[in-house]
Amino acid sequence: GVVCPNQAAEHYYLITDSMPNVDPNWPVIEDPASYTYIRPEGGGLMVGLFEGKGASWNVGRIPDNFSFGEIPPDWDRLEPYLAAAMRRVPASMQVGAKRLFCGPESFTPDLGPILGLTPEVDDLFLAAGMNSIGILTGGGAGRLVANWILDG
Repeated sequence: GVVCPNQAAEHYYLITDSMPNVDPNWPVIEDPASYTYIRPEGGGLMVGLFEGKGASWNVGRIPDNFSFGEIPPDWDRLEPYLAAAMRRVPASMQVGAKRLFCGPESFTPDLGPILGLTPEVDDLFLAAGMNSIGILTGGGAGRLVANWILDG
């Protein structure tokens, strides 16, 4: 086997009700100061959170039958982050919420990606631990690793 140090942590996002002024072509916005990312979703906004102090989930072992799902939210811990994120886009506070999602997402201990050769298996490269920003970083990381494999 290969050791890939990831830990599941609670990850939250809220989907607002429809907002008429939202353009589905808007880019993803990340605001580290309020631990949030915001993007168009389903006619409204997705307001995602990256808490400054995340909460680990199932530190001992992820259940074998778990692949993707929801876990109970910790409202007391979540509320200050969600309030700050929604203040970033005040119009989001004027509409309802379609859904609040809390589910585990994998994170590396230093929040950096794991890229490169594994010490356990010869010629095996990893590109893992994108810490829930694989959509933003996956293409660049994939190109980097592909060039690394081809050119050394």
